[in-house]
Amino acid sequence: MKKSMRMLSVAASAFVMLGGLLAWQGLAAAASLSNSYLRINRMATSTATSARLVFKTAGAGATSVSINMNGADSTTWTGASGLVNTTQTASSASCAADTGATALPGTLAASGAASTVTITGVTALAAATSYCVDLTSTSAVTTPTSAGEYHPVVTAGADNITVAVRVVTNDQIVVNAVVPPTFNFVLSGNTDNFTSNLSAGSVVKTTGVTATVNTNAKNGWLAWAKDANTGLTSTAAAKTIASVATGAPATLVAGTEGYAFGISSIAQGSGGGTTSAVAAYDASGSAHGSGLDATLRQIASSNGTANGAVLTLKAASAISGSTPAANDYTDTITVIGAGNF
Repeated sequence: MKKSMRMLSVAASAFVMLGGLLAWQGLAAAASLSNSYLRINRMATSTATSARLVFKTAGAGATSVSINMNGADSTTWTGASGLVNTTQTASSASCAADTGATALPGTLAASGAASTVTITGVTALAAATSYCVDLTSTSAVTTPTSAGEYHPVVTAGADNITVAVRVVTNDQIVVNAVVPPTFNFVLSGNTDNFTSNLSAGSVVKTTGVTATVNTNAKNGWLAWAKDANTGLTSTAAAKTIASVATGAPATLVAGTEGYAFGISSIAQGSGGGTTSAVAAYDASGSAHGSGLDATLRQIASSNGTANGAVLTLKAASAISGSTPAANDYTDTITVIGAGNF
């Protein structure tokens, strides 16, 4: 009888040990993922966002991946805003280049239920390999209303890991800047002489002075000019070679007195605007420009910013055979500009 009881006790002990071994083996079958993170692409409370998952497998063979945002502790990804969208899209097309991990293989599909997003259609994963995948929907998850630390559980096949994510009140930095207005208008010189003595046999032009404009005025800029004498005046001869009429282009004629001012050429520079001469003062063709007087007359304009826009300004004059001789004919022309901000 005692022998039978000892045999029964040994058998029971063996059964318990076998059960324990089997239980241990079952637990050992589930290993921990490693080198894993879940990046929610917005951390602010009550914000819909996409997400990225990177994880390293332990064992091989997983054909699905899931993310349980509620995790296994007291933090809960629920409430008025802490949600997982039922409609999900998953892609690994671009994450590998960014992370150095292997793109999650397969024809991926994803769906959400309660607090969990599940990715299916995964080709069996290799062991000890880093993978990445993006939840590409802009509303894949919506962060909870309360800031704090949350602990989602990532599962791949039989393996899992608990990670941490943070939800904050505001995850954005507003950067403010001021670009001050600038306007630079420079004349290349303050003296401009005729290329030869005035003669009844020809129309003579001055060498020219350039006006260079640089401005960040988005609406462009304008230029004006006026003169002191409304012509070329000689004190010694008590004579003025009168300006032609203002407001219309004029072509001077040799032998007929006249004096005009115009823009002979325009270099646009690299700014965003187009510079053009006012028609009356366009001296790029056969016309010599128009007259000036004591009133500021607009001579040019631009419709955008300027970086090295250059106007070449020239005067022209013709005289008659009876124009009195003198070496003190002169005029003072004032040229100004303004940015159109």
